[in-house]
Amino acid sequence: MALAPNKTLIGITGSIGSGKSTALSIFGELGAVTISSDSIARTFTEPNSPVKNELISIFGDSIIEEGGTINRTKIAELAFSNESKLKALNELLHPLVRKQFLEFYNDTKDGSIVAWEVPLLFETDAHTICDYTVTVYLPKDQNWERVKTRGGMEKVDFERRITSQMDIEKKKFLSDFVVTNDTDREGLKEQIVIIYKEIQKRIQK
Repeated sequence: MALAPNKTLIGITGSIGSGKSTALSIFGELGAVTISSDSIARTFTEPNSPVKNELISIFGDSIIEEGGTINRTKIAELAFSNESKLKALNELLHPLVRKQFLEFYNDTKDGSIVAWEVPLLFETDAHTICDYTVTVYLPKDQNWERVKTRGGMEKVDFERRITSQMDIEKKKFLSDFVVTNDTDREGLKEQIVIIYKEIQKRIQK
């Protein structure tokens, strides 16, 4: 399925804990249609997941809890501690997520600006279908502080996830725009407003 024309696609990425989801919500407040790859991916780890059997074949029965619920935390723990399992998970989910994204995107109105949050924007070549790319940046030590405050992840798991992704400096270099999320939501919003207005200006030319 190809991208529908007459729309503008902004790809948003960054490291874990950098504030990608917050940036996405701000783009939504400014008028963009928002799509989250993480949210789409989560639908494939629901109890009635169409790829439940494939997930079990990759990770084993330990990911299934009583009542048939899939333990996402267990999947992440196993995937990020085993490169081949992470590769198998990505190969399973990325085409499904991309297909779902394209359906959402193509259903939006002509003239829409669509903001798309993709943690692995450059790693999966998703940037090649974007009109603009934005990296949400935060120094690594601040990333960890935010993840730690949020809870639910050990430092070793954080390090594994960071290591599994493209270096943030390379992401910044490859992006059309970079926002630094080291203050608060208002500070982030001020930067995104500037970017959004610039993109609107370029579209209207």
